[in-house]
Amino acid sequence: MNMKKLAGAFLAATMLFGAAPVFAADDSSSTPSDVEKPTLDYPVAGAPDATTDLTVDGEKVDIVKDALDEETLKEVDTDKKVLDILADVGYKAPAGATVVVVGADYDAKVDGEDIDLKGKVELAFDMTGTEFKAGEPVYVLHKMANGEWEVIASYVNSKGEVVVELNGLSPVVIAKVMSNGEVVKVDYTAPAAAATTTKTNTTKKSPNTGF
Repeated sequence: MNMKKLAGAFLAATMLFGAAPVFAADDSSSTPSDVEKPTLDYPVAGAPDATTDLTVDGEKVDIVKDALDEETLKEVDTDKKVLDILADVGYKAPAGATVVVVGADYDAKVDGEDIDLKGKVELAFDMTGTEFKAGEPVYVLHKMANGEWEVIASYVNSKGEVVVELNGLSPVVIAKVMSNGEVVKVDYTAPAAAATTTKTNTTKKSPNTGF
């Protein structure tokens, strides 16, 4: 009799748990595999200081830096986006390459007052204290006033500077390409005579490696 009661209790328990609903895992917060999450950080404190020999009415021009605006940051906040900008103008990085970046929004001031610099401006970016070392090839990504990116190939000179000539001032990102833990100079294919506008709105710029 005791065995029959025990068997009945076991059967009831089995039916109870067997009828319990099964809840599927909530995957509503999952990210599609083809969407790359932001990985690059652009702290203003880590961005290089920039200087110029330019003067206005005999007064020295100071270059000040600020954080990249949200729209610009979204264009360069992952390795892939930076590498895509380089690729769009002919700089082909090795498969699996990553980047090391610094950047900020640069403006010009004279005696603390904002000024609008037009035309070519030569800037020297001080890379000392950053992960950029003398002799390393770098790529200067400059977002121009029309929203397009120009790319200039350069290098870190013996003074620890990257010296480039830009079309005015605005957001600047300096990147070095890494492959297998080593800094690499990526392959470059000269642009065709009639360049087409790319989805990243990148303009073509002849390389100036300095080597």
